[in-house]
Amino acid sequence: MKTINFEALFSASPNPYVLVDLSLNIVGLNDAYLKVTMRERDDLVGRNMFDAFPSDPDSPSHRQLRNSFDKVIREKAADHIPIIEYAIPLPNGQGFEERFWSATHTPLFNHAGEMIFILQHTVDVTELHRLRALARSSVLPSGPSALIETDMFRRAQAVQEANQVLTEERQHLRGLFEQAPGFMAALSGPDHVFTMANAAYLRLIGRENIIGKSVREALPEVVEQGFLALLDRVYQNGQPFVGRSIRIVLEPDASGASEERFLDFVYQPIFDPDGKVSGIFVQGHDVTEQKRNEEALRESEERFRVIANSIDQMIWATQPNGFHDYYNQRWYEYTGVPEGTTDGEGWNDMFHPEDQDRAWRVWRRCLETGEPYHIEYRLRHRSGEYRWVLGRAQPLRDSSGRIVRWYGSCTDIHDLKHAQEETRRLAAMLAERVAELDEANEEIQRFAYIVSHDLRAPLVNVMGFTSELEAAQTEVERFYQHVLGRDPQLVTPAARMAVETDLPEAIGFIRSSTVKMDKLINAILKLSREGRRVLMPEPLSIGQLLEAQCQSVAHQLQERGAELIVETVPDLTSDRLAIEQVFGNLVDNAVKYLDPSRPGRIVVRGRDLGANVQLEIQDNGRGIDPKDFERIFDLFRRSGVQDQQGEGIGLAHVRALVRRLGGTITVSSRLGEGSTFTVVLPKYISLNSEAA
Repeated sequence: MKTINFEALFSASPNPYVLVDLSLNIVGLNDAYLKVTMRERDDLVGRNMFDAFPSDPDSPSHRQLRNSFDKVIREKAADHIPIIEYAIPLPNGQGFEERFWSATHTPLFNHAGEMIFILQHTVDVTELHRLRALARSSVLPSGPSALIETDMFRRAQAVQEANQVLTEERQHLRGLFEQAPGFMAALSGPDHVFTMANAAYLRLIGRENIIGKSVREALPEVVEQGFLALLDRVYQNGQPFVGRSIRIVLEPDASGASEERFLDFVYQPIFDPDGKVSGIFVQGHDVTEQKRNEEALRESEERFRVIANSIDQMIWATQPNGFHDYYNQRWYEYTGVPEGTTDGEGWNDMFHPEDQDRAWRVWRRCLETGEPYHIEYRLRHRSGEYRWVLGRAQPLRDSSGRIVRWYGSCTDIHDLKHAQEETRRLAAMLAERVAELDEANEEIQRFAYIVSHDLRAPLVNVMGFTSELEAAQTEVERFYQHVLGRDPQLVTPAARMAVETDLPEAIGFIRSSTVKMDKLINAILKLSREGRRVLMPEPLSIGQLLEAQCQSVAHQLQERGAELIVETVPDLTSDRLAIEQVFGNLVDNAVKYLDPSRPGRIVVRGRDLGANVQLEIQDNGRGIDPKDFERIFDLFRRSGVQDQQGEGIGLAHVRALVRRLGGTITVSSRLGEGSTFTVVLPKYISLNSEAA
């Protein structure tokens, strides 16, 4: 058993203390104990209590002491002996001296709750016992002897009460020592032998049964790490050592797996009554997690700085109270101010004078409420110009929801803001122009309606008179034939020419012209009515609609030996009548202008463009001259050889309908190869954007 200097904790106590293990071997004692027993430390430490202080095993005092120790071991609770006779050997073999004691035996436990030692606290009551015996043997039953005995009992009671107080104090201190959140241990002598270690210390090193062992024996891995040298230095010079975040590598288990820890600790020298260092008290805290966390935070901050300095935006940060204490390099490059000059409230001077109060008012409200910061203001650029920026900030909160930092950014939106203003200006101009066009279109429609209506009235008269002329022509021809049969000499060449040629041609020309004019007027009226018709959006199956168109031109396709192929096309929501007229006209034109010199082929295909759909009608017909790409969409304008019936209204009507539906129509073509009409329409028609 290694020597344990128990005076590390009880050297200053005037009361005798001795520490024994469960085999009743003495493992520690203080100077007060050596004094009352008149013994040397080396003579007692390591010896059994009953060997060091022998007595007759059959004597009452021996049994009384043995029974107290056994009771403590059995019940794991403190036991008190009010008075026990126990002689102590005198120095130099001079015999034994009769002594009487009051003893308290207290169990001590390790962090696992196992009892490992018994602490004996003794009080020498020999004098008290002798006074009491003298009082009892006095011939006087009262008087001085009675007073002496009464005083003796007061002293005995006082001693007992003092013992109880000391025991409670000792237990309280022991409890505090064991329950302390920081680790603590007591080391004795130049070899730094463990005399005490609390639960936190044992958890730290990951091992038990270190009491009585030196640091070298209990923690061999720390020797090469310099901790033993530190202990030696403190023991030798008597100066405490304070360590902050000191790295230590421990090997807490038999597998040899090492564990890195970081400790804050103090090596405090313990002095004996002569002022010499007798041991070292170790106290500290495991700060490994904290160390791994300022490290994680430091790395996180470093990453933040690298990222913040690598982006084009200006980044800044503030304390919870809004005090600015960080800007990235972009801020200084953008503003051109020296570093640090905009810390705190200095950045307010960077705002345009007209924006300062507003920006501060918004910022203070965010600091009070914790709501995100979002504002546009003008910031002074290094050129001296005030440029518009977008300011944003978000609070960073801890686990309890408390704001610990604000992180914000400034984004230059000066060009964007001017572009937006220009866009709004152009949009206003466009809206005004569209309104003018709408008004003009309405006027044109009203004019077309009025003109067509006014044209129809005289046309009806012309057609009526033409009918009368045709009736008169019949009578003239009958009279002409009658004269010709009776007297051919009466018919002059001029009359013959007028009756047989000129009159029929004139009436036929008048008739064909009025029919053509009637069709034109009907077409104009139709366009006018279509422009005023309210669109009725509905989900449309474009594939079914085109199949219906195929059926309507099936006869013409068969006559021309042509085919019409409808590939997969996307659906949309639009006005059914308008869509039918658009694709009816386009398919009809494709069939009408096929090249008779080769088999005709018409293909309709489409694709989804997201918000829009695109539909194509491709043919291998005669084609269109590029110079006519635009004019074919004009009213009454046609392209190429005019060998097909038409008034030049169909494509104009198609473009008007497509525009009203919110779409566009274009054509691409090569003469002699064919044409492709491309229609782009919104997938969902918006009546608010109708273009008449």
